Amino acid sequence: MGNLPDDFMFSQSSLQDYVDCPRRFELKYLLKQRFPAPEVDDMLEFERRMEQGERFHKLVHQHLLGIPTDLLKQRIQDNELAEWFDTYLDTGLDDVPEQRYPEKTLTIPIGDYGLLAKVDLLAIDADTVKIIDWKTSRHIPKPDKLQSRWQTRVYLYVVTKGANYLTDNEQIAPNTVEIIYWYANYNGTTRRFAYSQAQFEQDEQDLLQLIDDIDNTTVFPLTSDERRCRFCTYRSLCDRGETAGALDDYDVEDYTSYMEDFTIDFDQIAEIEF
Repeated sequence: MGNLPDDFMFSQSSLQDYVDCPRRFELKYLLKQRFPAPEVDDMLEFERRMEQGERFHKLVHQHLLGIPTDLLKQRIQDNELAEWFDTYLDTGLDDVPEQRYPEKTLTIPIGDYGLLAKVDLLAIDADTVKIIDWKTSRHIPKPDKLQSRWQTRVYLYVVTKGANYLTDNEQIAPNTVEIIYWYANYNGTTRRFAYSQAQFEQDEQDLLQLIDDIDNTTVFPLTSDERRCRFCTYRSLCDRGETAGALDDYDVEDYTSYMEDFTIDFDQIAEIEF
């Protein structure tokens, strides 16, 4: 092992942070640096949107656990949130297998470390495994960008590699796995990405190489793309400006993903055999 703690757990967030800016990875995960700057210029609206997204996820989770719909709807006092929830009730579970695991956290060993995926909904039947991710974004990324992000690649890989204990199969075939991004703010529009054996093998190779690179990095450079610094909480530490970027240019989903590692209850994760 190199410069990472022996028990370090990788996630889509930490990998994306490193790819976006190695220095941000170092500050956040190795140095545990507190956030010295706001992400955006309108923090009140930013926090409102973040809380709204969290409430939507909680409503969906409670519905999937069997809490009566009427009871859940009575508690909603936000018109936009009510519209999102109605859209979810109308289309959110279309073509979703009945064997459902909401808010499922999976971990697998990779190299000398662990890799974690916290999935909004994992749904399984005899022939398919579907990963559903609820989005409350104000923007839908272009398909190629969404497909290349580490959330997509990590979720597909981890589920293929580590969810077989939930199925009747000893091993899950990659071509039976699909990830679906469902956008509440766009009337339930979806972006779907099927998996394949070739992509699974490529992801495994790329993940092992990336983790090895991180583990052996001695100097964590700043990103060369200074546009990323506008919304980075560490920008003042790096002399990359003190003024936050405009909220309308920022996707709050990025922040909820960014905070993922701080909301996972690691005590609830089964111990991994290495």
